[in-house]
Amino acid sequence: MANTILLSTLALFTGIASATPVHSQAAPVQERQSAAAPPEGYFNEAFLDDFSAGAVDTNIWQYDLGTSYPGGADKWGTGEIQTYTSDQSNIHVNEGLLVITPRNNNGHWTSARIETTSNVVVACPEGGKLWVEANIKVGSPNMPQGEEMGIWPAFWMMGTDYRGNYWNWPSIGEIDILETANGDSTIYHTVHCDTAPGGNCNEFNGIGSEGMYFSRGEWHTVSAEIDRTNPDWAQQAIRFFVDRELRWELTPQRLNYHQASWEALTVNDKMILLNVAVGGGFPDGISGETTPNSRTRDGEDVDMEVDYVVAWTT
Repeated sequence: MANTILLSTLALFTGIASATPVHSQAAPVQERQSAAAPPEGYFNEAFLDDFSAGAVDTNIWQYDLGTSYPGGADKWGTGEIQTYTSDQSNIHVNEGLLVITPRNNNGHWTSARIETTSNVVVACPEGGKLWVEANIKVGSPNMPQGEEMGIWPAFWMMGTDYRGNYWNWPSIGEIDILETANGDSTIYHTVHCDTAPGGNCNEFNGIGSEGMYFSRGEWHTVSAEIDRTNPDWAQQAIRFFVDRELRWELTPQRLNYHQASWEALTVNDKMILLNVAVGGGFPDGISGETTPNSRTRDGEDVDMEVDYVVAWTT
């Protein structure tokens, strides 16, 4: 979810399928699981919120409000049309689930977005690995075609140097672990880095996986792994998983072996973000039309539910 520059919808659409996925078949459906065991080799829990506190914990999450960061790009830099709020109708915790719900009031859309605060440190250790995961359900199964146009849930990370300086994207590095839009049973994984336009991450598109199957209205674990175990940074990797099944891998070769760009993605501290946007370059680019439209549904049928967010290191 690029943050500071309005994406060209046509360029975004043509640039999404810019890399070959490792595996593009549907993974087995997972159940809601409030406590997940770490992957093999991971022993340190760097961060966990299973939303058992009964409300959004503002010690570890902060609300992003309105239509931009203070002094930042309008419409969050992506052309999305909603206003973010902290209202219970848009974001609340219910029985251990974080629920983000877009609402439409006579054409005025509202939704919610949260990011981890400076109290949370998420980083990949030198010579080790970082695994960031959420258990997520988006949308509803068997929704009529076209009734989720413009609904854009996302689970992602950005470099913490973005805080307070809202014009240094994409050099701070962004890793989009989950993006899906328009009610499609499709997930995309994308990274953003370097400079825009152009640069080593092909901005404003970023470098991303092909769209791969992702069922709606069902629970899935979605994860990203940063692997710095090889002392040679040019041999390191970022991997993306759905239900612990490898879906796509990125290596420095795709960034033209540009060390600063790679380290922005792998070395710098990260903040974690969760949101549901409405409209903007990504859903417009996929659909080839302006979203949302008059058929777009709001409310619980198009919400995003999150059971936990966790980060482990080796």
